[in-house]
Amino acid sequence: MFSSSAYREWLSTGDGPASYPKHTFNPTAKPFVCPVKRAEAMYGGDTAGDSKYTSDKARKARIAFVGPTSVPVNARIWNTVGRTSPDPVCPVQSQLPSGMIPTCNGHLKMYMEPAAHYANCPANQASFGPTLHPDGFLQLNLRDGIMVGLTLNSLKVINKRMNIAISVSGDSTTVAMSHPNGIIYQYGAQVDIVACDAKKSNHFIRYARMWHKGISFTSDRCALIYLVDAAGTRTTSETITMDLEADYVNQVFYNGAACSTQTMAELSLLQRHASYHLTGDGGLVYQIHGYRITQANDGQVKLVNATKQCIIRTSPTNGSATVTTPSIHCTASLGATSHLFVRCEEKRMHFDGAAFVVRNAGHSAGFDEINRLRVY
Repeated sequence: MFSSSAYREWLSTGDGPASYPKHTFNPTAKPFVCPVKRAEAMYGGDTAGDSKYTSDKARKARIAFVGPTSVPVNARIWNTVGRTSPDPVCPVQSQLPSGMIPTCNGHLKMYMEPAAHYANCPANQASFGPTLHPDGFLQLNLRDGIMVGLTLNSLKVINKRMNIAISVSGDSTTVAMSHPNGIIYQYGAQVDIVACDAKKSNHFIRYARMWHKGISFTSDRCALIYLVDAAGTRTTSETITMDLEADYVNQVFYNGAACSTQTMAELSLLQRHASYHLTGDGGLVYQIHGYRITQANDGQVKLVNATKQCIIRTSPTNGSATVTTPSIHCTASLGATSHLFVRCEEKRMHFDGAAFVVRNAGHSAGFDEINRLRVY
């Protein structure tokens, strides 16, 4: 070992290791890029000191195109988080329900991009498009817990968030609606109604029937049944029977469903011919089996069939529901104007949670907020 004085003397004599020759600059040489830096620029973040980011990995990175509009993505990242590998030729057809992560990402991507990119896209090529259910119907899952079911001869709309269900037969002669404010079941020229207050300000249950004789109505705490016809209001011996536990919505819907091979083939054809596009304000529009199905940016869903003159609306925010056919018009809501309303030809029924009123042939009668009979 050297002492400090000997070490300084050794350095001063220049007997240390030989110095390296000086480098000369070559202006014609290609610029040198460190492989680690190249990987860092490609993948993002600080990759210095990380052995997995090598030049071989960097060379393997490529661009893939996914979705109905061939959106460019990083293939390595997509393969890590995606359920399926991206297809650079055609979008992957998915049958995932709307609650799955790819669907949510798809919705976010759609609202961020111009609607023109999605014009006239086949709905069956989207992860949120209609799926063929083994029970013999097409199921379309929309945002905010709204589901649309379509058979060859009926349709159904379910608003899970507000506990609303609506179904209409293919010829629009049978309608069923289940709402927190009541139940409506129309079959032919007869309409059965149950009305109750969803806000529980009272516990009265009122019943009504619209039929060829007029409007019959009563209450669960009333021993008499009343009839409103052209002569006015009077009691009647007719009975009103309606099972509060029956599922009228599915009765109407599944009456038009079938699981035969021919039916499934026709439904599969409808699925392939379905299409969708986006509106300028972020709304979604489907065309399936003659129905135009739209969902606005606030979640409200509207189904329209101009040929059958059928319109259905429901909202996941205020609990509103509307059904319009050539023979009946029904509305209900849970908002500030909570109500249940039915109109069939000249017959009408209105319930606001407290008062229950029917009207026919210029005469009106019903029950007030404490369930007393009122003739207007």
